[in-house]
Amino acid sequence: MPSVDRTQAVPVCRPLGAWEKIFWLHDRAHPLHFALTAQIRGRFSVPQLQQALTLAQQRHPLLRVRIAVDEAEQPWFVEDSACIPLLVVARQSEQHWQREVEREIATAFDWSQAPLVRVVLVHSSNGAELSELIVTCHHSIADGISVTYLIRDILQAIATPTAFGQSLSVPPAREDLVPVQAPETISLLKPMPKFRRMSGSFKVVQPARQNNRLYVSSGSLSPETTQSLMSRCRQEQTSVHAAICGAFLLAIRHQNHSEQSQNLTCTSSINLRPYLTSVNQEDVSLCAVAERTFHLLRSDTNLWDLARSVKHQLNQSMASDKLFERIFQGQEWMSTNPSPDVVLQIFKDQWDYDVCISNLTRLMIQQQFGEVELQAIYGPVVTTGVENERFVGVATLGERLFFTLVCSELVMLRSQSKTLHEEAIHLLSCAIK
Repeated sequence: MPSVDRTQAVPVCRPLGAWEKIFWLHDRAHPLHFALTAQIRGRFSVPQLQQALTLAQQRHPLLRVRIAVDEAEQPWFVEDSACIPLLVVARQSEQHWQREVEREIATAFDWSQAPLVRVVLVHSSNGAELSELIVTCHHSIADGISVTYLIRDILQAIATPTAFGQSLSVPPAREDLVPVQAPETISLLKPMPKFRRMSGSFKVVQPARQNNRLYVSSGSLSPETTQSLMSRCRQEQTSVHAAICGAFLLAIRHQNHSEQSQNLTCTSSINLRPYLTSVNQEDVSLCAVAERTFHLLRSDTNLWDLARSVKHQLNQSMASDKLFERIFQGQEWMSTNPSPDVVLQIFKDQWDYDVCISNLTRLMIQQQFGEVELQAIYGPVVTTGVENERFVGVATLGERLFFTLVCSELVMLRSQSKTLHEEAIHLLSCAIK
């Protein structure tokens, strides 16, 4: 196993950007980490994976950090020497990984301890059958898109560790990548701070364990159905993402068993990378924001009409000037030093939803890595603390579209969660016939 020369890695010490700080504060009041699962086929050993994690950690600076608080009680990313934790469990069934993801999401990070990432391998006993690699990250350092590239890097390092890529530079906060900075924006370049010991009036507070269980279910569309859905969306002048939002909104309406019209809200995660300047598309970093759309669903609401409504509302909110305004609003808000509880309450007020769809879209990453093949990406899986916790992760890999649904038991039973998922897929399948 080649040794890792940490002197070649870029040292990390920078303050959290405004939205990284928002996610950090949210996490202190209610856990806000997420998991992405890669289903892989092929032979590899646990030592190979451990070596690959070490190489990936060297490449991506934010995989080596903890969060420290300076004397002004402002958070910074600070590099530490801890390795990425790896838990290996024997694969017991096709759904085993879903139970492991439920445990991962229910287990909070200690943000004062590095690293802010951990990995679970659900490993087949003979090493030749399917295995699942679960990567869980604190949301202040990463989003779902960036973790897909991390998974790619891990698999590349398993296949060809001697040809692994060079270390990347420390990713800046997304506010620093906005093409036109607001005049009042304050530079985040500060002198080296003095960090407080985590004791006394400011100490690490682990979020209280939630008294409800989380249910994870998954599904996929065949290559033929995926292609038909893409084609039909073009004909209907809408997007695949909007159609998925419409399908889950209609499935929720059907599950409510009411003939009355229903007002439902859908939140969509937005990838900011195409709007920012000089952004490394493959960094492990946080470059996402959320937008809500509002819909009145009647008993005769058509999926394609609903999808066009979703797309129209998202197009209006995704104009670059509105997205940048949202970024600067976050900066202004953080300048008031809100408490974790205030951040959580504002999050609930502004982003409360009946369903949230985080669509990683079509992943432009390879699937074959030596003897290892990437067969599916499931997720992201996350809980945000809103009242109607229904979160759908979507990813298209190769020619197939994959869904992952996480629900709180306070919203529905496990059987109802599975039914909701199946109903949404059924509605999509029927709509393209």
